Amino acid sequence: MNVASFLIGIVLPYIAVALFLVSIGIRINRWATSPHPLKWSLYPMPADYTGQIKFMLKEILSFRALLHNNRKLWAGSWLFHIGMALIILWFITFVLGLHAGIVLRAGLAFLIVFPLYLFFVRLASTKMRTISSPLEYFNLLIFIAIGILGILLLSFNKPDPTAVRQYFISLILLHPAAPPESSIFLSMLAITEFFMIYFPNSRMLHMISKYFTYHKISWESH
Repeated sequence: MNVASFLIGIVLPYIAVALFLVSIGIRINRWATSPHPLKWSLYPMPADYTGQIKFMLKEILSFRALLHNNRKLWAGSWLFHIGMALIILWFITFVLGLHAGIVLRAGLAFLIVFPLYLFFVRLASTKMRTISSPLEYFNLLIFIAIGILGILLLSFNKPDPTAVRQYFISLILLHPAAPPESSIFLSMLAITEFFMIYFPNSRMLHMISKYFTYHKISWESH
């Protein structure tokens, strides 16, 4: 095992997971302990927790606010998040012993097509270009890169699925084994580790910040 395999396959997975969890914890604590902002709700909001949960589930599962405000972005964003959900579902079932290759391929395809769609929708609209920062394009490029590497891995440099599964299980059991000998696999693993470190420190953490946006600003009685 060479130095790159050791660092990317043995050392960085644990560093990435640790920084991922610590960074999320720090940001949640910062949001939870920050001073109460001025409430700005302009219409009745759910008063009890059951109503709040229903409201948030509708928003999380359907992106309702984006649907009402920008249908072009909604279509790409919703399907893009479906792609991420498919990849997470595949990974969990893969580690448990079920290799649903069609789910992985669909997720990777979604991760290429719909971020590309969002990228060009932003570029094509003068209004969207004005309000889009370079970081938003960079975020989309990360997912496109992961999707392309995944397709290349499955098409040209596919390691033995059993060896890949045993590698991930060895990481989970804290007895890391050498990663499969595949340059594309190492490249995909490296960009995934970078994403895990970058994600909780970026705007993409809206999946958690939405709770505080709704509950602390719109719903909580001060």
